[in-house]
Amino acid sequence: MSVDPAIVTREPRSATAIFSAPPQEVAPDVFMHAQFSNTYAVKTPVGLLLIDPGLSRLSGTVHRAVRAWSDAPVHTAVYTHGHIDHACGLGAFLAAGDRPQIIAQENCRARFERYRLTHGLNAAINSRQFGREVFFPDQFDWPTLTFRESLAQRMGDLEISYRGGRGETDDHCYVWIAERGLLFTGDFIIWRAPNCGNPQKVQRYPVEWAQALERMASLNAEWLFPGHGLVVRGREAVRVVLTDTAAYLRTIIDQVLARLNAGEAPETIVHGVRSDPALARLPYLQEVYDHPQFIVRNLLRLWGGWWNGNAADLLPATFEAQAKEIAALAGGTAALARRARALLEEKNFELASHLAEWAVRAAPDDQEAQRLKRDVYHERLAAEPNLMAQGIFRAAMNEARAALGEARLTRTGLTAL
Repeated sequence: MSVDPAIVTREPRSATAIFSAPPQEVAPDVFMHAQFSNTYAVKTPVGLLLIDPGLSRLSGTVHRAVRAWSDAPVHTAVYTHGHIDHACGLGAFLAAGDRPQIIAQENCRARFERYRLTHGLNAAINSRQFGREVFFPDQFDWPTLTFRESLAQRMGDLEISYRGGRGETDDHCYVWIAERGLLFTGDFIIWRAPNCGNPQKVQRYPVEWAQALERMASLNAEWLFPGHGLVVRGREAVRVVLTDTAAYLRTIIDQVLARLNAGEAPETIVHGVRSDPALARLPYLQEVYDHPQFIVRNLLRLWGGWWNGNAADLLPATFEAQAKEIAALAGGTAALARRARALLEEKNFELASHLAEWAVRAAPDDQEAQRLKRDVYHERLAAEPNLMAQGIFRAAMNEARAALGEARLTRTGLTAL
């Protein structure tokens, strides 16, 4: 290819991340469909290798795009992990007659079972996280072949290597085609700071994530195809993205370990650990989705118990009982509201949020308390760059709006305010 498409970069440290692009061939015999998450099709001597078929709602779109590029049968599909934006888009291919072998790391089956068991929970979490109603499936196209650590597959004269490694999930894997220098990382690379701290989701694995990135860096790949964002071309460029991302995680991991081993309380650790600011400024490590504090909390959850170090929180009074006592000491919810409004004027969103929560929990029918909560989270939402935090702040604001009889605002609606 004489000119790289816009979604391919050879200079990742100075690139601008994009997450959607026209369906196109982005490397020799590699087709890419990029619309939020990335789906890839690779030509092999025996048919197509389809990597991460994507969202169920985009299945028909992906199928039409792939078929405009190649009419070869889909020989194998692989899920780099079982998240719904990567592993739920095979429907249109199956309906059209393709019968691929479906490969995944062995924990993918347990993930799909858990999704069915907790379907309502996951639908609610995703809707809150993204600020709008999100479809969550309860039917899946199950893997037909699974592996634990690694699997080698011959497709004609081409060897495909699948390698497991925990990271965003416990069922993650990456795909390596050595003869062509092609590395498909799944969500080990997402053109954002690693998504391994999500406060609403199950355990994630920063240490194993860094280890997997370091193993991938040793492969000397010519091409890196991420789960989201830009394709990276060139051996040094690929190495830089992988090692920078591993270093970002290692900086946080090392601080948490040192503080834990020094006997610091969890909340002290959460507020004391910082990511590397130089790494966080890189275009593929921007902290606009996950947050370093969330990663710290996931490490604390991984290595310790749920107790936060405050003895009163071990067997606590209810939030409501605590709030009523605080309101009584303050002179009533009106006093809490006055102080919270003053903090809001100072842009002290953290303390204002605490006071607003105490006010509505002490007196949930108090309209002024609900207006305070609504306004605090509206302003905090507008000032917050982190998308995961935005989702939770938006949900809190909408709780107050519902209590006031006001319409719920979605993510799209808020952009017009």
